[in-house]
Amino acid sequence: MCESTVLLKSAEGISTVMPEAVTVRDEGGVIRCVDIIGREVIIDGARISEIDMLRHRVLLSRL
Repeated sequence: MCESTVLLKSAEGISTVMPEAVTVRDEGGVIRCVDIIGREVIIDGARISEIDMLRHRVLLSRL
């Protein structure tokens, strides 16, 4: 499969937002993550900092 772990970097450190996301969409300051069964997590006030295809990882950071 092609799932990726979505991580959020903030002042408190790095935390896992979604362990197996299949879709990560930037909606202008809001990031929407969806897993294989359709569960959604919405992160407000974030941006995509890095996408690591080799490690299947998406790093977000707070704006």
